[in-house]
Amino acid sequence: MGFREWLYRLIPRIISNRMLLRIMQCMRFLQRHGLMYAASHYDLNVRSLSEIFSEDPDMYLTPFMENQRRLSSLFIGMSTMAEAGCEVIAVYNALKVISMEDHPLPVLIEEFEKDGIIRSGRYGVATMAMRDQLKKMGYVTKMTSKVNEMSELLDKSRVAILTMYNDKETIGEQVHSVCISRTKVSGTGHSIEEGYVIHNMYGDGRALGPYKDMDDIRTNLRGGKIGPIALIGVL
Repeated sequence: MGFREWLYRLIPRIISNRMLLRIMQCMRFLQRHGLMYAASHYDLNVRSLSEIFSEDPDMYLTPFMENQRRLSSLFIGMSTMAEAGCEVIAVYNALKVISMEDHPLPVLIEEFEKDGIIRSGRYGVATMAMRDQLKKMGYVTKMTSKVNEMSELLDKSRVAILTMYNDKETIGEQVHSVCISRTKVSGTGHSIEEGYVIHNMYGDGRALGPYKDMDDIRTNLRGGKIGPIALIGVL
């Protein structure tokens, strides 16, 4: 095991979720390149997204954005949405559940380029920036970094965003954010129960689920490898 791999494995063990969120916040506020990229990328991203939808009409079949891998021609800071756009997509998908208004993806990218991206977009968007953007839009939110509080918050939320380690043993497999929406599933007998659907987990056009609850998500997503970092609930 090399030094880098050793360090990546050490981080989830010695840095708490709360501390990791604070580190992201510090990187967010130290970011100085956002305003430089916002305006020029908006026009480019509008054109690129239009071309993507023209080439792949099947993307119109669902209101949710599930195809992050297709967004290599859209930029966020010095990175692409295919590489580092999961947080923006998570907010976009959450708004599809709670908002009657249209919130174009290029507009959201521009907002986060102004305030939210970390390391010029290479590390995506700070988790608290997602919460702050939703609050700025007038939504009541609650966030927790305590894993034992996530199930209750998810149950109370109209829609939620989960930030997690792709592999709880190492940050080397990166951090990922997904939108979690509610759906109706068949329960015992003829009953109808609520389940949860994960959007843009793999960026390949698939939504995952339904899952019964947060424990079911943790147990089955990526074969139980994920490590929840924070859950943002829109109440």
